[in-house]
Amino acid sequence: MKKLIAIVLTLALLLGIAAAPASAEGKGKILYLSNLNSGAQYEFYVAYMNMMAKELGYTVEIVYGDTFNDPAGNLKNVKNAYTSDVVGLISCMDGGLINIMEEYPDMWVVGFFSDFDNVFNPGGTSEGILQKDHFLGLMGDNYISGTSVGEAYAEEVIARGYKKVATCIFPIYAYPKHTEADAAFRAYIAKYNETAAEPIEIVGDATVLNFTPLETNYFFEDGHDDLDCIVGFCAGTTFVYPTVVEAKSMGICKDSMQIITGGFDNDPDLMADCGDDKNIVRLTTAAFESIIWPMAMMDAAVSGHMYKDYPGVERMDSAIMCINSTEKFEAVVNNSPMGATNDADRLSKALASWDDMKNYFTSVNPDASYAEMTAFCQSFTVEDYLK
Repeated sequence: MKKLIAIVLTLALLLGIAAAPASAEGKGKILYLSNLNSGAQYEFYVAYMNMMAKELGYTVEIVYGDTFNDPAGNLKNVKNAYTSDVVGLISCMDGGLINIMEEYPDMWVVGFFSDFDNVFNPGGTSEGILQKDHFLGLMGDNYISGTSVGEAYAEEVIARGYKKVATCIFPIYAYPKHTEADAAFRAYIAKYNETAAEPIEIVGDATVLNFTPLETNYFFEDGHDDLDCIVGFCAGTTFVYPTVVEAKSMGICKDSMQIITGGFDNDPDLMADCGDDKNIVRLTTAAFESIIWPMAMMDAAVSGHMYKDYPGVERMDSAIMCINSTEKFEAVVNNSPMGATNDADRLSKALASWDDMKNYFTSVNPDASYAEMTAFCQSFTVEDYLK
């Protein structure tokens, strides 16, 4: 009997030792291939992902994407970060994504904060991903459709009463959405002009900024010295705004000229220059809490509890924040994670806590609905920060 007890105790001990490492290791590591390496959005995404990962039993490692979305660069960076415990990749970059998935066929991949044109457009360099069963879909960076962006900005121009405007875009090879947005903007304004008492003039073709700032000599070109507004489909806070400030100080453009653009930058001086009577009157960006969606999709796949109503791979808009009034800019700076200076403050100011979101994760709630989770992640607006 003593021998039998000893054998049972020994087996139990061995089984306990074998089980211990798996429990300690958790569910594995998620790589986040980021198109940002600093700034308020980046800092919030990292803090928010780490919070969700801790609750779910994962770890997160940040991998910086290639600045120019170069396929070889992205593949190299993922390879350098990859370890045997990696279970998934949340990617903000589509350059070389097909190569990454072929290199690591058992790794789940979900897209975020990008358009993924190389994946979803016919002839895209990563189009083959759509045939791979480990690709889960994409939640983009605000509007997926360039037409939607262009029309939204045209409505803003009309509402603000501008009569002379110009546009800026990034090159079509990198951001075809900007060219599409510019065309839709011009078509919308042309339609408005058909019945307008005072038509709106769009000066010249879109100025293509090859990832370099607008030059001050832009304002010496015909018609640019008296513009009411520059519409930047590119990242206007970085590539248009500083030049406008300089041009105004030099007296080579209208002092009342303003900017409509996208993105977000929490630089205090820049944010102090956003509002109805300031240089930047509108910013459009993805709702910061949209990153719940790729984390929920990753957890469903890795845990083996995919949503029962998951329809297959989709590409969709994120929740969209249209910040276009002094009140809304102040709300984002004061009440959102974008104005926070530490992770605890970022998490406390988020529109959704873990308790608010946890039942949308299938490893927590096996009956969670994909449709309801997606609707939740697309529901956040800037108005939610107004207090």
